[in-house]
Amino acid sequence: MPGNWYSTACKHSVNYFGWLVGDLERFKKKSEASVSQEFLDSLNFCGFEIEPYESQILAISGAVISFMMLIVMDLIFFKFMVFGSSTIIFMVLTTLLIPSALLLYLSEYPKIHARFEKIHSLGDIPEILSYVVMSMKLVSNMERAISFAAANSDRPLARDLRKLIWDMHVRVYTGIDDALIAFANQWGKNSEYFKRALYLVKSSTNEPDEAQRVMTLNKSLDIVLEGTRHMMEGFAARLKTPTYVLYSIFILIPLALVALLPAVSIVGVRIDAVTLILLYDLVLPLATFAYAEYILLQRPAAFSPPNIPDKHPRLVNIRSTRRSTMILSIAAAVMIGASGYIWLQLGNPGGIVSTGVMTGFVPVSFPLIWGVTALISIYAFRVYAP
Repeated sequence: MPGNWYSTACKHSVNYFGWLVGDLERFKKKSEASVSQEFLDSLNFCGFEIEPYESQILAISGAVISFMMLIVMDLIFFKFMVFGSSTIIFMVLTTLLIPSALLLYLSEYPKIHARFEKIHSLGDIPEILSYVVMSMKLVSNMERAISFAAANSDRPLARDLRKLIWDMHVRVYTGIDDALIAFANQWGKNSEYFKRALYLVKSSTNEPDEAQRVMTLNKSLDIVLEGTRHMMEGFAARLKTPTYVLYSIFILIPLALVALLPAVSIVGVRIDAVTLILLYDLVLPLATFAYAEYILLQRPAAFSPPNIPDKHPRLVNIRSTRRSTMILSIAAAVMIGASGYIWLQLGNPGGIVSTGVMTGFVPVSFPLIWGVTALISIYAFRVYAP
């Protein structure tokens, strides 16, 4: 993927921040000697046209830049504001942890992306195999069936089939049998049932009669569908504990800590508003999102959702609808959000808007929340409702 952002960022980091590692040639040799085979396989699978040392330079430069930016932000905050000891400790930990997390993420991104692609490509297996079986039922020619599947599917897995055909043309493989075995072994690491189904399709060419050949092809489809069902059942069974962890640690415990704050202040531990804002509005949401993404990353793709283009007959005016709906949603959000301040400017008739403790019915900030809710609701209903 020449246009991938990661490949582009790696090239730019080498050009502009290669000096961070000193002797580039020495660093390159050291990187090539220490990189794992899994990392190299991930680069090849994702199609990243980079070398391992370029990925490491990107990770180092990203960590250094983020660390310097956080240091500058901390100095600005310390110059204009006074913080308690707990807030200072929290800011120091944040300044150290964010660059470290970024260093780890950028250095491991090819593995993460390869895993993501493999999981989602597994959802392409039923469609790809259906095309192969469809062609094999008409003409018992394996090479023609693979070409038919690669030409008629736009799924990511079809890209690997097209590469397989190209490799056969340039004599990487001696024939379709060797190519199919290599392809089955490559995907068999992630999907044993797909590997078995491919071997069954291949063996159907040796069946003595037409009825037996069709039965073998149908059995290969059954294996794929059964394998997909078993994967989802296994994921659902493993989902119980992570869901409990997500709900208890990231939902219940933060709510319980809010109730304990008055008791904590009694024993002499003071937590100021800045620390609470950073903890509840930044750290906890990010941690919850990261753990939820980690759980969903374990999910095997069953069937990929269909791609519905904007040129679909029922979506002819979708672009103009989105544009007009966005304008309407923003206008409604502004009117609702500003209603509290407008009501105050009119003299707050009826004392509806709260202007102090235990006064009024509606805090002035509530219309702002209602405005954001109205923006999302109106847009989603107008654009996505059937």
